[in-house]
Amino acid sequence: MIQLKSVSQRLGYVLCAQWTRDIAWTAFTILLARHSKDILGQVTLALVMGYYVRTVVEAGMNEFLLSSFARRDSRPLSLLGEITWFKLGMLCLALLASWIITGILGYEFRLRLIALAIAGGLGMDAVTDSFFALCQARGRQDVEMRIRVPAGLIGIGFGIVCIFADAGLIWIAMYKPVESVILMAFAVRALDRNPLGSFSFERLRQLGQRLRQGIVFTGTAVCTMFYNKLNVFFLKAHGGDAQVGSYNVAWETVEGISTLVSGALLGKVIFPMLARLWHENREEFRKLAGQTARSLWAVALPVIYLLCVESDRILVFIYGQQYADASLAQRLLTPCVATAFLHNLALYAMISMNRQRLVLWFCMSGLAANVLLCILLIPVLKLEGAALALTLTKVWVAVLTIGFFQYAARPLDSRQWLLLIGAGCAAFGLWHGLGAFLPRELAELAGLAPPLLLLWRWRPPAPWERKQRID
Repeated sequence: MIQLKSVSQRLGYVLCAQWTRDIAWTAFTILLARHSKDILGQVTLALVMGYYVRTVVEAGMNEFLLSSFARRDSRPLSLLGEITWFKLGMLCLALLASWIITGILGYEFRLRLIALAIAGGLGMDAVTDSFFALCQARGRQDVEMRIRVPAGLIGIGFGIVCIFADAGLIWIAMYKPVESVILMAFAVRALDRNPLGSFSFERLRQLGQRLRQGIVFTGTAVCTMFYNKLNVFFLKAHGGDAQVGSYNVAWETVEGISTLVSGALLGKVIFPMLARLWHENREEFRKLAGQTARSLWAVALPVIYLLCVESDRILVFIYGQQYADASLAQRLLTPCVATAFLHNLALYAMISMNRQRLVLWFCMSGLAANVLLCILLIPVLKLEGAALALTLTKVWVAVLTIGFFQYAARPLDSRQWLLLIGAGCAAFGLWHGLGAFLPRELAELAGLAPPLLLLWRWRPPAPWERKQRID
């Protein structure tokens, strides 16, 4: 039987680390947005390039490592050393490629330096993530928390100080290398040995075999990153830095909520448990997947509703009146909250079932759809087109993955699906219907009632409950 108290404890460690960094990052983003819309757009472009570098360096290995470590791989330190050497080599190649690509795109020299600095930091994070995968698989999220919290505070704090000091954009961008160097140093100290020392040339053949096993993860990660960030480059070409800045603030809230759940709960707590249970106890796998799916839907619905109806107020209040043009884009992005919650659960469940190749095909179809949508929508609609292209892509991929997950594991029955759809329709029906007769706030509160009732009905059981509740 799954001990939910153990899940909550592990999640608590992850959330402590992530929330601490997210709070610091939110302050950094708000200060930068109010400082300059164009500068925010340039940092966003540099971050997107950095995310591509990180994806190349990770090469889809983290899910492979989690699966291997969760099965108590007989040589975890050797595997960690081999993957670290591989990632360092990929980091050098990826940084060289990013410098060449930014030159081909015609970006100014300062923007290319910013992209190189941030990409280097994100690439170093990808190297360090191999150690954190070992921590997560062995249930030592507390070690990860003790490393990530000070590194994040020092690095982002450096960036905030540079903003206040008006030190220039290049100095501001150095926040990421500072954070990443500290993160890597603390990880090596926690491991208490040099992970590179366990590598030898005699193991090149074994490493090649392992990398071939992970090539599907690599393809999936590359496709996912491209369809998540490609619209930013189209928007830069057709709208400029200011439009990219507006898109960033619209996406920041949605991404923050999405990452909180998909990265913290699913990727670092639930996935290692699903990977183990699929091989040990299929019934417990189904119960854990079902309870997680119901809880995620119940949380996602009120979040989507509030972001949709209050988008115009949220953006202006946090970032300033100059970002009022991003409210419609944020409304168009709100379905990404649900897709992030449920698509990632379905994706991790499919990986646990060893259906990685099918996941890759789903993501490849999403990339093809995203390229087509970016070409058709962004030149015409610009900011709203960028948001719509991403949302439609994510919905398409989510329909495929969640559909297979529902077919294979049956996390929700037909009655529960009807209850979920009914709560969503009731919320937006009340909001639209009463909005013509009541003040805005009262209409919004009335529409919030059905999602809150569903949240209460599908709330997860208390940690001390020994028996899992099945609705």
